[in-house]
Amino acid sequence: MTTKDLRFLVADDFEPMRKTVKSCLAEMGFTNVAVASNGREAINELDAKPVDFIISDWNMPAKTGFELLTYARSTEAHKNIPFIMVTAEGERAKVLAAITAGVSDIVIKPFRLSYLKEKINKQLNLKKGRRVQTPVNSGSDDLPTVLVVDDHPANIDVVTEVLKSSYKIKAATSGTMALKILKANPEIDLILLDIVMPDMDGYEVCRQLKDDSETAEVPVIFLTSKSDDEYVVKGFDLGAVDYITKPIVPEILAARVKTHVRLKQSRDHLRSEIDTAIANMRLRDDVERITRHDLKNPLSVIIHSNTHLIENRYVPEDLKKEAQQALDSAYNILGMINRSLDLYKMETGAYKLKPEKVDMVHLVNKLVEDFRVSGAEKQLDIQFQSSGSCLVKGEELLCIPLLGNLFKNAIEASPNKGSIKVSVVREKQAIVKIQNQGVIPKEIRDQFFDKYITANKEGGTGLGTYSAMLMAKTQGGNITFETSESSGTCLSVALPLAV
Repeated sequence: MTTKDLRFLVADDFEPMRKTVKSCLAEMGFTNVAVASNGREAINELDAKPVDFIISDWNMPAKTGFELLTYARSTEAHKNIPFIMVTAEGERAKVLAAITAGVSDIVIKPFRLSYLKEKINKQLNLKKGRRVQTPVNSGSDDLPTVLVVDDHPANIDVVTEVLKSSYKIKAATSGTMALKILKANPEIDLILLDIVMPDMDGYEVCRQLKDDSETAEVPVIFLTSKSDDEYVVKGFDLGAVDYITKPIVPEILAARVKTHVRLKQSRDHLRSEIDTAIANMRLRDDVERITRHDLKNPLSVIIHSNTHLIENRYVPEDLKKEAQQALDSAYNILGMINRSLDLYKMETGAYKLKPEKVDMVHLVNKLVEDFRVSGAEKQLDIQFQSSGSCLVKGEELLCIPLLGNLFKNAIEASPNKGSIKVSVVREKQAIVKIQNQGVIPKEIRDQFFDKYITANKEGGTGLGTYSAMLMAKTQGGNITFETSESSGTCLSVALPLAV
């Protein structure tokens, strides 16, 4: 089989992303590509026919990309398949969990296709054995460090003789000494650990290593004269990566140490790359926030100048009309900037709510009238009803974009000549219901309010329902939905009543 015959599996619940990745692979010459819209489909595809490479989104319905990764790494047939995780997640804890679970590489959204190609080529080169060799120089500080733990010095001497040309060797003759060395030398790349020792056996040493976050990632290979299955299984259960039986065969020892040191170095390098990517992503967000903030200054000039023109009695009426249009646009841009900055504060918990009494019936009625213009293009029948006055405790400037996003979605999801029913009901809370005849796709229902989740919407960002939920929760409310082929979709926004 040539490289171009490799079979790829692309798993993503967002169809445009599946098409994009598939197109990227086609540009690289790979045409044997299977696709899956969720983790469960991906596992079925994986088990049905051999796969040579997996590219998977993290957030997917049915089963997530992380669950797909865990399944692949726990299955003998799939455990060595290169696995690239594509994710918008920037939380270091989640990224480290994926690395620990055995991910080959991680690509953080948004990304350039050239970057994805680099990552794919890197994994293909590793798969073919094209690795960067560690210089063999016994005097180099760059050599990996191996800690040998054995209560018999003669065994340590044997291991040292085999490995000394390619590794820095540290030694301990007891479990207690080994733990002290590891505390003082966190840069150790691998531990060769005897099982049977007098003061503390190798199992206990391994358990303590794995319980300590500072040493948990150091790979452990057991050295043992006990090759019975129960001893081997116990070692793997405690977190060991391999075992070597005594008497030691030098070629086997050298090969296994080399393999696991390289795997450890690859994980360390991947962590470093991901930390850089996360830092860059946060820097990008900071720059965007600063830019939005700085845009207010020129906007203020535009607003001031056009206001002056409008109020100047010597300016002709036709020019005042144009100035008013420019002023309205400037205020719209300013509103978008303010809402964008406010959303960031809501995400970080820094937003300070200034609750007031909001007439929900009046506000919803006005929004319905405004959106009838948009609905007219699809000949939609938009109906509104209420059961009397209804005052909520919130902020009008949050309620408007909250409901506006949901109205916009309802119009986009509705079939031509369909109907949208909007109502305001006063119960224990104020309930605004927006019902349309569209159906939320099954693949995104579990993550409908998550960030960047969208489906079958050209130009969709996946931020509309996410920001709506964020604004609802900021005001002490919530949003739920019901959807089916027979009745369409009904979104219910619940907000606290004003006392």
